[in-house]
Amino acid sequence: MTLRTLLQIGTLAALTLVAACATAPAPAPSAVAPADPLTNARFYTGSLGNQGIFPGKLVCLRCDLRPGSAAEAKCAKEGHQFALEIPGDPTIHPLIPGDARALQQLNGAAHGADVTINGTLYPNLGVIVVAGLTAR
Repeated sequence: MTLRTLLQIGTLAALTLVAACATAPAPAPSAVAPADPLTNARFYTGSLGNQGIFPGKLVCLRCDLRPGSAAEAKCAKEGHQFALEIPGDPTIHPLIPGDARALQQLNGAAHGADVTINGTLYPNLGVIVVAGLTAR
């Protein structure tokens, strides 16, 4: 046999094998479908947030929004739950400290103070994650 004949037979065998694999039936689906790895992705597809500097007034979600002796007592015991009231924005943005330094700055801030917050605003939630705070 010549080399040409051997190459023709090899090529024909390879094509036959490819054709046989292409027409083979797909394996039957298993009774239990594997979990979709993107199942939880629906919770993380919102806006990534807007970093910036947000001027406004510190308000407490307990004292200012629900005044009363019970709210004042709870704030005296546990501390204020600060939020930022931005002029011209109808939303009151709850503030979440991003690190220990931001928590210390928030706890040291005066109730009702005019401040500038450096952080990330998550528009879908209305929450600002605080990186820093300065009094104005």
